[in-house]
Amino acid sequence: MPANKIRQKTVVEQVMAQIKSLISSGKYKPGDKIPTELELAETFGVGRSSIREAIKIFNYLGVLKSQAAKGTFVQERSHISTEALTWSVLLGNDEFEEMVDLRGAIELWSIFSLTKRVGKGSEQAALVLKELWDIVESMEKSVKAGAGAEEKLVLEDFHFHGTIIKAQGNAQFYSLYQTLRSFLFEEIRKSHSNYADPFLIPQEHREITEAIASGNPQEVFVIYIDHIVNIKQRIKDGEKR
Repeated sequence: MPANKIRQKTVVEQVMAQIKSLISSGKYKPGDKIPTELELAETFGVGRSSIREAIKIFNYLGVLKSQAAKGTFVQERSHISTEALTWSVLLGNDEFEEMVDLRGAIELWSIFSLTKRVGKGSEQAALVLKELWDIVESMEKSVKAGAGAEEKLVLEDFHFHGTIIKAQGNAQFYSLYQTLRSFLFEEIRKSHSNYADPFLIPQEHREITEAIASGNPQEVFVIYIDHIVNIKQRIKDGEKR
């Protein structure tokens, strides 16, 4: 059996690993200023050019932010660039079915949270619920409008699920959902095209909204899982054609 080649990390990669370790250990938290290039170079025993290159990469990723005459600071996680994730999906040749699974994973937790808050009488959750009803009504109007309103219906579908995820209050969930926008738009288009009766599209979303309004997490679980399974099946049916 041939041995795997050992790949030696570049100096920059090693520097990045060291900086990552300093941050993950809690030594430097969001808002903290990290040592200067010279100090890091002396600490790691490498040239300043390697430190500079590593910091440039972290700046691009949104992990660090360098400010002229002030230094380099650790960023809040909400500033992390979604660019890397976008390219990861693009280059990974992921299937639309996997995109549905990913969306479902973050939305299921979000819809549970929203349903529980509705059940407890949360005023904020009630406002979100009203927004969902408004979207469903708009979807029904789009379907009635017929040809020419397909893209509007796709946007409304995307907005419906995004509203549920945003209501959860997890910035990373919503950021991920927005990052996958172009992929999810295509996924929604594919699933919509496989409805013999397009009025079933807003109807399914009405059923989801009714389940949320019930305040019963078990009921919403069954309805939402059925929705996801249905979408995946419609995408598969489309790929067979």
